[in-house]
This record gives sequence, C-alpha cells and structure tokens, in this order.
Amino acid sequence: MLVIFGLSRKERPLGLIALGCAVCGHPGPQSLVHRRTRFTLFFVPVLPLRSRLETRCPQCGTTRTITRTEARRLGADQTA
Repeated sequence: MLVIFGLSRKERPLGLIALGCAVCGHPGPQSLVHRRTRFTLFFVPVLPLRSRLETRCPQCGTTRTITRTEARRLGADQTA
C-alpha cells in the first residue's frame, strides 16, 4: 500500500504597507503576504497547520511575521 503525504504552502499577496526594514534600513513600502501551510494526503489539502501574515523587504528579501492587528495599524486594507 502506498500513502503519499506532505505539506503545501500557498502565498496570497495582500498589498503594500509602510514599514521600514529592520535589517537593511530600507525606508520604502514592504509587501504584505498571507502564507498558509497545510498537510496534504494524496495531493489533497486536508488539515491547515499554520496561517500567518508576513512582510517582505524589496531591497534585501528579509521576511518578518506580523500580527493581524499590527497589519491593520500599519495601513493594510485586506487582512483576511
């Protein structure tokens, strides 16, 4: 019997937020991404494992996890 399982990760862009990078100091806007990780069985998503909001610096590529309330405070329109 063969069982195929794994993890799948989906990213959905939500827009830009006004936040400076903590690593490189780039003062421009950063992209806000909603990332979901799910357990898959036979290539079908079965169980959600993790859901988080991340910002990504366009200059150095550093990602930072932020909370939903912090994203709203920084001016993100769609935080679903």
